[in-house]
Amino acid sequence: MTQVLRAPLVAAAAAAIAIAFVNRIAPICGLVLALGLTMACAWLALASIDRARRLCWSAAALFASLAGVAAIVGPLPGFDLRHAGPLDALRDALAEPLRRLIPEPEGGIVRGIVLGERASVDADLAAAFARSGTTHLLAISGFNMTLVATGVAIVMRGRVPPLVTAAATLGCVIAYSVLVGLAPSVIRAALMAAVAACGLAFGRRPATVNGLALAVAAMVAADPATLSDVGFLLSATATGGLLFLGDPLSERLAFLPPAIREGLATSLAATLPTLPIIAAVFGRVSLVSPLANLAAVPLFAPLMLSGAASAAIGALSIDLARVPALGTYGLALLLRTIVESTASLPMASLAVPEGPLAGVLYGALVAAALRFGPELASASVRSAGSRAIGALRTPPLSIRSFGRRARSASAALLAIVLVVLAATQLWPAASGVRVRALDVGQGDAFLVEVSGRTLLVDGGPDPARLLAELGASLPPWTRRIDVVALTHAHADHANGLIGVLERYEVGLAIEPVGLNPGPVATAWGERIARAHVPRRAVAAGARMRIGDATLLVLAPDGDPRVDVPSLVLRLELGTFSMLFMGDATEQAQADLLLSKDSLATRVYVPPHHGAATPYAAALVEAVRPSVAVISVGAQNRYGHPTPETLAALGRVTTYRTDRDGTVEFDQGGRQFFARTHANGLPPPRGGFLPHAPPTR
Repeated sequence: MTQVLRAPLVAAAAAAIAIAFVNRIAPICGLVLALGLTMACAWLALASIDRARRLCWSAAALFASLAGVAAIVGPLPGFDLRHAGPLDALRDALAEPLRRLIPEPEGGIVRGIVLGERASVDADLAAAFARSGTTHLLAISGFNMTLVATGVAIVMRGRVPPLVTAAATLGCVIAYSVLVGLAPSVIRAALMAAVAACGLAFGRRPATVNGLALAVAAMVAADPATLSDVGFLLSATATGGLLFLGDPLSERLAFLPPAIREGLATSLAATLPTLPIIAAVFGRVSLVSPLANLAAVPLFAPLMLSGAASAAIGALSIDLARVPALGTYGLALLLRTIVESTASLPMASLAVPEGPLAGVLYGALVAAALRFGPELASASVRSAGSRAIGALRTPPLSIRSFGRRARSASAALLAIVLVVLAATQLWPAASGVRVRALDVGQGDAFLVEVSGRTLLVDGGPDPARLLAELGASLPPWTRRIDVVALTHAHADHANGLIGVLERYEVGLAIEPVGLNPGPVATAWGERIARAHVPRRAVAAGARMRIGDATLLVLAPDGDPRVDVPSLVLRLELGTFSMLFMGDATEQAQADLLLSKDSLATRVYVPPHHGAATPYAAALVEAVRPSVAVISVGAQNRYGHPTPETLAALGRVTTYRTDRDGTVEFDQGGRQFFARTHANGLPPPRGGFLPHAPPTR
């Protein structure tokens, strides 16, 4: 009873939870229990002789009665401000700099953590987060809210007055809640996180426990269904873990420097209590979750702060936000590396039984590990020798010395960042030309880099896949594509380019004269106009400079028999040349064969992903390529590339993106290299093609 009186509102939370639990099983029994508890607690309050007991039982009676009323009349009316007009406009304004400055897939991670756009994370990367047990970093849950609030409180505690710490904590929680959308689950999580962090700021655990109990009691009494809400359970257990496990874990980690010890203890305290809930709800346990979270969770707070700073500064000036955005990219890249590395380990995750009973068992296992694990670990360490223990327990540096080293390391890191930034701006561009046939599935996308300039020919059918390919192929500070070329307005060539116009600065957009009309062409034109990108329609005979290279336009040539004009481009630089045939029709191919001398090329891209054409052999004979590359989707339903095309290329070294992934051609001077699987991305998911290309 003494422990209860130290936090008298715990009884109120227990009463509300009991009524809600029974009400979920049998509503009539819930009403009876609510009435009985209200009467019993009221009688105990009247019979109590001291103030603490009266407060305890009065609060329990009040919330028991409220829970009973809610069981009769239903939950209080809810509200959801996620899509309130001003909030949507604010999130869009903050998301735009992150989209423009941080390449994919790191950009999706940052927007998921900072703004709650979990859908922005690539499906394969999201699966890696799930296997590594770090999905909670992307979901706006109580875990995230608690880490935000507690991190602010820990950083500021002891350095400024408690009132200032509490105000800063509340401000950060409120700001974060507004950013991610004021959904009911977010508001509940923010309430509990603020209560816990303010208690930590004032250094009063009983007051913090009381605040947490009050929040739980109010939520459950107002809506009994809250008890089955996963977000509520995660926020409550994470907050409780911080209150009751933070200090014991910190004591167990006394051999570590204070800064590392506090962060590690906070991460473990908030993570461990949530594991049984995650296992019971999702039916999967990540065996590498402790390892992954130990490495990943400490990155969460700096990544969120850096991302928020990049978004806020970028809303005012894109140029000013480039430096913090580069730091944000580095943190997101480190987080992605940790997640993908741990997720790729053998037996990274294990399917387990799900459900309430399984959750109780998992909870018991976690409790046993917390109770007996430290003793077993200590015994194992002692068996290794007292000398090793002494070395671990003796900090190599004093706290003051550690602080000086930390400041020196921060200054050195800042200097390195500045040097890298200067190098990216001042270092001369590499000579030669590099072309990547990007693995975008059933479509075309070719990235050309020459003399510090970039050209993108087509973009494939999936904007997300193209952005991921560009993010893996270009340096993170390269956010400009000098020339974007659309060969023709079909989805398997154009959709990705529309995404590029949204996320990259584009210097010039070119298209064929007589661009085929339709929804794709309309979307292309609207996006160009919205981005204020110069636009040019070109035909045979046009030429332009891309750095030191020359880009020649060989088609369309105005032949009225060509129903869908498609750009045919030839890139030249020294001894290197490459012919992009686009989706040139059979009539367009016949027209090109009238001027065979203009077709001779070192690297050849056959027309229409290697589709059947009566001119396949004649084109290969005229082009006389050393290498061919076909951009095609794995097991596509069109049978590309066809046996006729492959037979015509029989003596030519031929690469295919469905088998070789992204293919890179690199020529500097007289050396020519070809490299397959050039960026390490997994194959694209199949089946993404809005409609089939028209038959020729």
